[in-house]
Amino acid sequence: MPPHISIYQHPQEKGYGAALTVIGSALWLLIILSVFLQKNPVAALIALVIYGLLLWVMMKFMAALFRAWMVGSMVVLSEQQFPELHAIFVDVSRKLGLETAPEAFIYNSHGVMNALALRLSRGRYVLLTSALVEAEDNAQLRFVIGHEIAHHVLGHLNSAKHFIRYPAFFVPFLYPAYSRAREYSCDAVSAFLLEDKNQALTALQMLACGAKRLNYEMSPSAFIDQEKLMPAFAGFCREIFLSHPRMTRRVARLMSLFPIVAVKPDRAPSSAQDAA
Repeated sequence: MPPHISIYQHPQEKGYGAALTVIGSALWLLIILSVFLQKNPVAALIALVIYGLLLWVMMKFMAALFRAWMVGSMVVLSEQQFPELHAIFVDVSRKLGLETAPEAFIYNSHGVMNALALRLSRGRYVLLTSALVEAEDNAQLRFVIGHEIAHHVLGHLNSAKHFIRYPAFFVPFLYPAYSRAREYSCDAVSAFLLEDKNQALTALQMLACGAKRLNYEMSPSAFIDQEKLMPAFAGFCREIFLSHPRMTRRVARLMSLFPIVAVKPDRAPSSAQDAA
């Protein structure tokens, strides 16, 4: 991870990640010790290894099936297919320290705006929904792309870490808190790449709004002010179960990291391509 990227990690991400690692390792140790406390520990150990191998084979097979579905049902970005978006992927990947850009796909989401970073076996992938590409302009998409690539760069999809931490994922509230911190980290890393930080704020706000015709009328400042309407106790109770922070908080944090005058953009898309 490039040093200039790590400084944008949320302060709580490392703490929660360390807690997951320690608790997960301890739980794995308890599982292994429980095997040796059986009446026939050798048989129990062999059974554990067999089940582990079967699970590993099944996961590999499911990953292969999912990739087959992506290749057959989605559209791969390349120099020949949507070269402008592909160039953004390559440029962002290089600036975040990846020699090879993740394989990127666009798929028909039937109106759902979202983006997703995946790690299947050793392959890195980013998925963009059609609704997202349709609603946001290229600068905003650059932010979303940077956010998803940041998940790869910051090691959020590391298989070894996931395996060690997996038992701790069932500790109430711990993994969601870690996941929310990761989202803040990726937002900051991606915003760092943009010359116009306002594009990061509007990209996030557009995920909440979703209306293309309102894109150039959005006010991030007014959106942040919605936090004042949030019932404190209900807002707390709802968020502790979620893997992503509420969007008003994500926009507010970016504005605190990159102080700008978040005003309504004074231009409209210059072309259909610019608005893609």
